[in-house]
Amino acid sequence: MLALVYAAYWAFDIRHALIVGLYRNQAFGLGVFSLVLILIAIPSPQPGSNGILSNVTFGVAYTLVTSAFWLGVIYFVDATVLASRRSDPLLRDTLHWSKIRYVLWAFQIFNVSFILLGVIFSAITGNSSLATQIAQGNNGAFTSTPAIIANLAWGAAFGSMIMFVPVAIRARDPTLRRHLKWLALFAAVIGIFFIITATLSQSSFLFATPAGTLLGNTILFSTAGYFLYRSARSLVPLNKLQAPDSISETIPR
Repeated sequence: MLALVYAAYWAFDIRHALIVGLYRNQAFGLGVFSLVLILIAIPSPQPGSNGILSNVTFGVAYTLVTSAFWLGVIYFVDATVLASRRSDPLLRDTLHWSKIRYVLWAFQIFNVSFILLGVIFSAITGNSSLATQIAQGNNGAFTSTPAIIANLAWGAAFGSMIMFVPVAIRARDPTLRRHLKWLALFAAVIGIFFIITATLSQSSFLFATPAGTLLGNTILFSTAGYFLYRSARSLVPLNKLQAPDSISETIPR
């Protein structure tokens, strides 16, 4: 997670050095996005277990946090795609995003609203059945409608990151294209990680034990943090900046 914090620090710091408003907004959004990603490291509620993970208050708090993640990812993807379009002289609409975005927002808002209301209802009435089904969905189960909706919320958030790939390919602004290239690599890493997790979680030591889960998450967060750091850094061509001494040497005397 420290890699994500470092990426966020770079994004916020670089923002002050940028002049173009589009780049400044993108750097700020990337910093917030990096911090939001840390939220997925929070352990999900475990119905029937002992300790805080089975506590109703923890379940409500976890739902509020994950709701911020579910909506925060959609917001950053939406803002990034729109920023790329504004930088395009032809204003091309990648994959008809101007229309798809409304469907995606409505779909995700429905998922989040259902989950929030369900968990709050369970906390108020003391009937933990609905909250338990939602928690099962957060742990990857598809055993009920609430569990499926919880999985759809996760799927919409992570699935929306796919847009980084076509947007990076079609970007015309050189700086923004470099920035989007690293975001596209980040999206690819996330996709590969979850494919491997789904494939090996039931049959391999990796991801099947606490130690394996810790190892997998460490690899994921370190790699994701690196790509987000490079994405933030690419907004400023630091490798092309000259040091003051080298600049002074080029000034004729």
